[in-house]
Amino acid sequence: MSGPWPHDPRDVAHGVLADPRFALASQKIVRPWWAALLDALNAWWHRLWDPLSHAIGNPTLVRVIGYAVLGAVLVGLAFVVVRFARRVRIVRTSRPSAGAISLDAGDDARTLLARALAAAAEGRHREAAALLWVSALRALDERGRVRFDAARTPGEWRRAVRDPAFDALARDAVIALFGDRAVDASLVGRMRDAYDRIVAPA
Repeated sequence: MSGPWPHDPRDVAHGVLADPRFALASQKIVRPWWAALLDALNAWWHRLWDPLSHAIGNPTLVRVIGYAVLGAVLVGLAFVVVRFARRVRIVRTSRPSAGAISLDAGDDARTLLARALAAAAEGRHREAAALLWVSALRALDERGRVRFDAARTPGEWRRAVRDPAFDALARDAVIALFGDRAVDASLVGRMRDAYDRIVAPA
């Protein structure tokens, strides 16, 4: 029969836990935030595709289909993001000149038209297009057809005016002010023709 244990077991346990080699075992493991996100996505993925896998009876085929669908969705999202970023870049690049003309100029429609013609004669076609656009909006306001509002988009203006000639003017104005290609004399000429059809009847 063995003799009594020479040490109190509680002292032995405390000594083991106090040893630095065993310190990590007592620490709480903190998972990164993305691990929880991956777990949630994995659970969602299985809930989405497991019923189809059981119905078809071929888990590999279902997995391939799932990856193909996921890839198509990601490509679609990337396309939307790229288009949106490109549109924002175009608007940020093109709006200051048009915005400065429409908001800062207190000139009437006739004065703005004269400035547009002078800009076109000097080859500044984008500025001429912007001035024609703003002059048309001022003319509509001066004739009491539609109240001038610089916050309206071209589409909102078209819905407010409801005139085929104005629709043509607005389409060319969008190309001139928000497009990424050079504005030429032919586009300004089309805008001038549409402008005359809008303003002349009044």
